[in-house]
Amino acid sequence: MTTVQKRSGTSETLRSGAGVTLPDSGGQALANATEAWFAASAECQREMIGFVSMRLEKDGEIAREIMASKNLADVAAIQSRWMEETLRDYNDEMGKLMTICTKSVNGGAGAKG
Repeated sequence: MTTVQKRSGTSETLRSGAGVTLPDSGGQALANATEAWFAASAECQREMIGFVSMRLEKDGEIAREIMASKNLADVAAIQSRWMEETLRDYNDEMGKLMTICTKSVNGGAGAKG
């Protein structure tokens, strides 16, 4: 019976940093890029958490309105309004996330705007 090696030599080399040499300021450039990536990731996460919280609150309000409705016409109107608001909210959120990503790519991930 043969056994499969769990880790490759390449993975071990990359983890240890052996054999990785960066020219002159390459280390600083890598550190700066990593910092910018983490800042943009954290900002995206904060934005998405806020968005999900807002959407859950709105969805709860809509559910309460539907349960309080007396006829099908009201339910249809509420559902239609919910769909329009939901699509608008998701579209706006995608714009915000794209702005964060664009700002990060352009070197301004840490700046609030």
